[in-house]
Amino acid sequence: MNPSQNRDVVELWGREFNIVRNGLSEAQVVSFVNELVKQHDLLIQRQEHMAALTQLAERTVTEAGKMAEDLKKEAANQAKADAQRITAEAEAVAARITAEAQARAQELIKQREAEITSSASKQAAEIKNQAEAAAKAEASRVLAEAEERGRRLVQEREAAAIANAGEQARVIREQAEAEASGMLERERQRIQPELASFVRNLHARLLAELEDLKTQVGSLSTELEQDLGGAPAPETAAPEAAVPAAKGHDEFLDLMAGPTEIDTDEPQWELEIVPPIDIMKIMNIVGYLDSLPQVTKTEIIPRNERTSVMVYLSAPLDIAETMRGLPEVGLVTEGEKAKGGKPAKLTISLSGSAENEASQTKDPSTAA
Repeated sequence: MNPSQNRDVVELWGREFNIVRNGLSEAQVVSFVNELVKQHDLLIQRQEHMAALTQLAERTVTEAGKMAEDLKKEAANQAKADAQRITAEAEAVAARITAEAQARAQELIKQREAEITSSASKQAAEIKNQAEAAAKAEASRVLAEAEERGRRLVQEREAAAIANAGEQARVIREQAEAEASGMLERERQRIQPELASFVRNLHARLLAELEDLKTQVGSLSTELEQDLGGAPAPETAAPEAAVPAAKGHDEFLDLMAGPTEIDTDEPQWELEIVPPIDIMKIMNIVGYLDSLPQVTKTEIIPRNERTSVMVYLSAPLDIAETMRGLPEVGLVTEGEKAKGGKPAKLTISLSGSAENEASQTKDPSTAA
């Protein structure tokens, strides 16, 4: 309490009260107390209001949490439903696309199979025609050569003994049969990789036809021998024994050949035939090589554009000079020499092309 300098006024709690005769002014005290009560009531009301707001806020927070949980669950359920719906739609679309792709693939496969089958049929027919033509031409050539040899033997028989003529006729017949059998076997080996599984039945029928041609050659050779020697012809060798018969040597040829140390397990020459390829000329070359006593066997190896003929020898033979003497050969070029187990190599161009004939003209040393 800080009394004012004015004795008629008292300052209490920051408020001035007048001093009356009996003490403080009752009206002022009442007014002040009423004001304090009002402020007190207002504070209590505010406090109650704040408590109510606090409870409301707490209840709101609780309800908001529940609502958030409900919304979260609802959102999760909705998302799950949407995911299932989208997955189902995606699976349906994927199934439809897969079905369409499979149908298209099946259609393309059928179309491709039809194209391949058509192409294979055309190739098979072409190969069959070529093989039949080659076989007939080779058979005609063999028959013509056999007849020519027979005619020569008839002329020689007038001055030679009948036994000698009969032996010569037998050798000619065996050589003719060996050439025909070798040609048929080589043709079969060439056709088989090209036809593969599409023309196996066709290949079997072709072999049967070729066997019939060989039988006709044997029959004609038998008739020729009977006309020449009058003696019964020996039994025709089986197809498997026809090729070895061409390699048979009489005692005189064995004595002339003399001892040899050539390894017949490895080829001594490789004849590389460059395009253009003529199967008939190649067969004639191989047939001639097979008829030589120094040749043990030949092997045809087809490549991408060129064809190689591996030659196995049992006695020394100058293959380069031998090739230059054949009418089917146009140009002969000597390559690598035999070394390290590798065969000597010749590059051969078949006769008939203008380029080969010009090369032969410019280089007379390589002419036949």
